Amino acid sequence: MATSNYTPNLHLSAWEETDRPKRADFVSDNNIIDTQLGGHIGDNGIHMTSAEKAKLSEPYVCAIYAGSGEAERTISVGFVPKFAIVYKRGAPPVTYTNGVICANSGYAFYGNGSSLGLTINSSGVVVQQSASAVGGVKANLNESDGQYTLVAFK
Repeated sequence: MATSNYTPNLHLSAWEETDRPKRADFVSDNNIIDTQLGGHIGDNGIHMTSAEKAKLSEPYVCAIYAGSGEAERTISVGFVPKFAIVYKRGAPPVTYTNGVICANSGYAFYGNGSSLGLTINSSGVVVQQSASAVGGVKANLNESDGQYTLVAFK
């Protein structure tokens, strides 16, 4: 005789000592387990993908670079950052000399704006070096031989 007792959560057979399990009982229980466990494992809403796990274990990259003096330079960090910060080492965020504001630091959001001299595109972080001021301001994120720190967030 099949069981009349079942487990509370998955409704699996909970045989009594006097029950006589049948093959159909095991097949039914296995189908219940497979459906429940398979649905749980496949639910990406509660499980993280390997890319999501990588974001948690390594959420950012920190790098240094020497300025080349080019007007525009792309620095690849191995992924498209969501947010990036660049600053010139040993310098304040901005300097003011002879009526010109020089931006020695910047930030950028991918697709959502940025400060002067820094953007993000699909190739990486784009830094700029202004030859002259526009409206009294110039970007200073790629000065020849300048030392910079770049922090890019996944």
